[in-house]
Parts: sequence; C-alpha cells; structure tokens
Amino acid sequence: MSKGHVIRERYEATYSGYDELYRVEQYEKYLKALSRAPPRGRVLDAGCGTGLLAEFMATTRMLSNVEMLTCLDYSRGMLSIAQWRLNNICPGRCNIVLGNVEELPFQDEAFDTVYSFTVLDLVDDIEKAIGELVRVSRGPVIVSLLKKLRYKDALISRGYRILGVTSKDVIFRIR
Repeated sequence: MSKGHVIRERYEATYSGYDELYRVEQYEKYLKALSRAPPRGRVLDAGCGTGLLAEFMATTRMLSNVEMLTCLDYSRGMLSIAQWRLNNICPGRCNIVLGNVEELPFQDEAFDTVYSFTVLDLVDDIEKAIGELVRVSRGPVIVSLLKKLRYKDALISRGYRILGVTSKDVIFRIR
C-alpha cells in the first residue's frame, strides 16, 4: 500500500478532530507564509484539509484579494468539513476538489498563487508533487515541510528561498 493511501486512511479516521488538534499550528504557518507571499487572484490550497487556510484568510481579510480559492485534498472526510466551511466563508468564490498533489487535475498555469502546507511530507514522490505544484502556478508556490525531515535540506541546496520557520516547519518559496 502506498504512503499516500495510508495517510488518506488515517485522515479519514481522524478528520473530525483535526481542527482542534492542529488549528494553532496551522495558523502559525499561515501567518508566516502569507505575510511574505499574500494570496491574490486565483489561489490553490493543495492539501487543504478542513479548509483552515480559507478560514485564516477570511479572518485576516486576505480573502478579499482572492478571485477564486480552490481547495484540493485527498480525503473525502476532510473535504466534507472544508465544504461546510467554504459555504459559510466564501460561497461562489471557493470550491473543493478531490485529488492528489502528485497528479493535479488542473491546466498549466491555472493559478496565480499556490500554497501547500505540510503536504509534501506525506506524498509518495516529492519531486513529482513539486513539479505539479509549479506546473499549475503562474506565480508563487509556497510549501512547508516538517523541520525534522531530511528532504528540507535538499530544498535548501536547490536554492529555494526560506520564507520562515515555525515551531515545527520550514516554509519555502519554490517559485
């Protein structure tokens, strides 16, 4: 069974408590990243989970600069919460898509800004996932990785710019 399948099954079993467990940690990443690379135009949240990034953008008034927010996740359970959240925050300007960051179902350069927070840690092929994130963006691609993972060193050696560091993550600007 692939790493992605195992992760999806874990999130399907735990999605109802995700916000309570991770909201503070996720908001810390969002604050660092979005203050340095604010959302604009058509935005993709690749690995959106329960839609916490949309909630953060709404509470900080950053959502007003977003023409359309697309939230993609691999877990139907997570997307069920994200759908409820988006219906309340930005009906008509936000949508959800079931999908995998290693095979994004979007055209080249479909988005002005792409965010993917602590998702690359969970994929089977990180190079493929990075390639897909870059392919669908015509602007910045912002990702975070757990500090403890060795792959972050490979991103540093490739010259990707570090936008910030949180208690658990390193945030990079890939493009």
